[in-house]
Amino acid sequence: MLAELNRSIQKKEPVVVTLWSPHWAYGKNDLKKLKDPKKAWGEGEQIHTVAHKGFSKKDPTVAKWLKDFKLDEGQLTSLENEIKDAGENNEQQAVKTWLKKNPGLADKLAPVPGGGAKQQGRDAGKTVNMGYFPWDEAIASTYLWENILEDRGYKTTNKQLDPGPLYTSLAQGQMDVQFDAWLPTTHKDYVDRYKDKLTDLGSWYGPTSLELTVPSYVKGIDSLEDLKGQGKKFKGKIIGIEASAGMMKTLDEKVLKEYGLEGEYEVVSSSTSSMLAELNRSIQKKEPVVVTLWSPHWAYGKYDLKKLKDPKKAWGEGEQIHVMGKKDFAKDFPELNGWLKNFKMTEKELASLEVEIQKGDPKNQKESARRWLDAHPEMLDKLAPVS
Repeated sequence: MLAELNRSIQKKEPVVVTLWSPHWAYGKNDLKKLKDPKKAWGEGEQIHTVAHKGFSKKDPTVAKWLKDFKLDEGQLTSLENEIKDAGENNEQQAVKTWLKKNPGLADKLAPVPGGGAKQQGRDAGKTVNMGYFPWDEAIASTYLWENILEDRGYKTTNKQLDPGPLYTSLAQGQMDVQFDAWLPTTHKDYVDRYKDKLTDLGSWYGPTSLELTVPSYVKGIDSLEDLKGQGKKFKGKIIGIEASAGMMKTLDEKVLKEYGLEGEYEVVSSSTSSMLAELNRSIQKKEPVVVTLWSPHWAYGKYDLKKLKDPKKAWGEGEQIHVMGKKDFAKDFPELNGWLKNFKMTEKELASLEVEIQKGDPKNQKESARRWLDAHPEMLDKLAPVS
């Protein structure tokens, strides 16, 4: 079966095979599991760790590790493929190789009580002055990097400013770096004004997007095109945010017209907090609701939501979120410059970090970011590797 699957994939021919999860084939090939809405295959099972009686008393530390042991399908299939590729009698070395490719996972699966001292960076002791404005992703990324830098032996300061004063501070060298430069549109004027006094360290997230969103339980509505003729389902309302927001203008002037939704839907202007409250209320009652939202946003980490596709590109193109430093940033912070040039976060990672901060004490967002980093120990070595 596997040989036929491989042969068909090599020739790009259609093929359907029997398979099961977990299986290394899902890590090796780009495969699609066929949905079983009628549950004809029956219910899946769980894979457990089983030990002899008294094991937890004999070795409570290892017992705790195994009790908390979890691998997702992607991790397990990549491990299976590493072992398979290494060949018979090389299994142990293959596992070591795989662990090296997944830094931090060993510490996550088998944490040593008390922890070990974290490796210091080459520029440990230097002070990094960070600025941010009160946008969710700016808060999340700034406090994440404050924790990472302190783990690597740096000293840090941070200060909240509006975008204009923050870019001015960077240009004057009073601030070293900020993590939320939206380009090529939102912050274009600031970057153009100070371009000779700034260092663009590249994009760490993107593309961003504006969208209308519904809860995933709303069936049959997957695209903006699907909203036409369905106004009654949503009581004829699209729950929006502040009327002054740019996306509200785009919604009124472009999106509704492009998809023929004028007259069928009323756009309810409110506030961002009111929109989120209505989204939460509707989800609690499992009622249909359509709201304005954007990516990145922590709501995608908290709720099971569906972004409505925009085949006509009425919302326009998304942007990239860049790290922006002062002019001499690379000279003053060569190690950090390398880390930030390679800095990347997925939407899932960023949303989960933002959710952790939302759940925490608003007066101690750094502590919330620390909890997230401790729950994702592999991120320290991934984002700030030291040799």
